[in-house]
Amino acid sequence: MAIWVEEATENILKAAKAEFMECGFLNASLRTIAANAKTSPRSIYTRFSNKEELFDYFVKDYMQVFFRMFTDYLNGLSNKSREEQQDSRESASKHSLYEMTDYLYENFDAFYLLICCSEGTEFENFIEELASIEAKHTIKFINTISPKSKEIDYDFIHFMSRAFFDGYFEIVRHRYDKNKAMEYIDKLIKFNEAGWSQFL
Repeated sequence: MAIWVEEATENILKAAKAEFMECGFLNASLRTIAANAKTSPRSIYTRFSNKEELFDYFVKDYMQVFFRMFTDYLNGLSNKSREEQQDSRESASKHSLYEMTDYLYENFDAFYLLICCSEGTEFENFIEELASIEAKHTIKFINTISPKSKEIDYDFIHFMSRAFFDGYFEIVRHRYDKNKAMEYIDKLIKFNEAGWSQFL
């Protein structure tokens, strides 16, 4: 009996993941998931309270780890001295982005769901949240290394942060293989650094 229950759960999860990836959260159907899992909608509801909870299963933990990796990098940088922040910002940023990309590719389907299929869920503002975190830390960084700078304000920084992450996650939207993604990311970093060099 336990084996049968476990197999039924695996079938539901397999069918749900395929349905979410093909249709997105909004258009995904629990009836279709149940049919493809050779079970009933009621069987799904014994395991997940609703479609949102089922979608959460595939993305929430991975999103939280990604956020933690990103904030750990930003907090680590901001805890350094002014001189250390200036000297290590570019190399630390690149290293952190490489680490996050490694994690992304280890869990690519989760991030595809998060970036391309999460409309209608609590996760649809994932990129916006990253941009907001980045913008707040960038303001802090600029105030540390160039406290008299008045050329850029929070709105501009937020716009540029949002543009960076929108560009970064194109590797997911286009399903790049990792080698191609890393080439793309290196170019994105160079482009981004060239722009910021005009202000920092």
